[in-house]
Amino acid sequence: MKILLAGNVFLLFICSVWGMQLVLESSKDTYQEEETVLLNLTIINDSTQIESHIVEFLQPREKNWMYIGNIHKLVIKNIPAMEHFTNHMPPEPKPHSPQTNKNYKPVVLNPGESYRILIPFFYEYYPVKLPATFNVQLHWLDTVSNPVSFTVLATKGTKKQENIIINGDFSEGEGKIPYGWKILDDRTLWDSTEKFLMYNVDRPTAESEGYWAYSIFHEIPSPSDYVLSVRTKTNGPIIIVFVEGWGMVEGRRRRIERNECFYHQAPDQTWKTQIRNVTFKNPAVKWVRLKLYVYGNPGKVWFSDLLMIPVKK
Repeated sequence: MKILLAGNVFLLFICSVWGMQLVLESSKDTYQEEETVLLNLTIINDSTQIESHIVEFLQPREKNWMYIGNIHKLVIKNIPAMEHFTNHMPPEPKPHSPQTNKNYKPVVLNPGESYRILIPFFYEYYPVKLPATFNVQLHWLDTVSNPVSFTVLATKGTKKQENIIINGDFSEGEGKIPYGWKILDDRTLWDSTEKFLMYNVDRPTAESEGYWAYSIFHEIPSPSDYVLSVRTKTNGPIIIVFVEGWGMVEGRRRRIERNECFYHQAPDQTWKTQIRNVTFKNPAVKWVRLKLYVYGNPGKVWFSDLLMIPVKK
């Protein structure tokens, strides 16, 4: 018999000759809408035999993120819209698994050994109203983890005048997080005094997948037209602002239309205000999300004063 500590809960497991134990943890009881929810999973070989466990990874593999929706399933109580939860978002690369990679190797654990992995909980891809409390358990074959519970609060950010983007001037936030924006990398700096978002992009990132931050989702009508204005400066990287239109597809939010706004400017670290017209034609578009993307060359990029104003008919 073994006692394990998960969060604030003591879990009692009975060791058997064969078996794996799944210990699920949330690092926080409460998250802000701007934060990415990452659940911690510990897989424990609680038997007297060597055990193997097929773990399907979300790409890129080096993030150590687990794919949910095939071998592993998250059961989310009292939220019917998330009954068939998956954290894979097509057309991103498919999960790293025995079906997708002939060189795949399972996780092999000796008796008493454990393996830790992260589960990104992308609730925002489902039509969930915030604030919301999620009660979650992980299922793998006949093994079920302990339950975890956490709450996600709606953003505290505000819209100003006709701008549909919350906190477009980067004046609001707390800690290192500006309200209304999802920061995906610690190399991003939000300066609350100067009111800008700054990326520090290394060469491997610039020459491969690039780098970005997202706005949270904003509800819009469609068809609709907008004027997008943004102040930027760069000392090397190329800038694109993707203005994404999202709608419901098979019970999930999916990107169904996209405006690509290229910003060609000299790498002289001089602020420049650029204006683009943005149009959504697909009537199924219900939400907009901005992706502030840079690539091509290493260096620094600054964003400030994002305005997205509806065009009056």
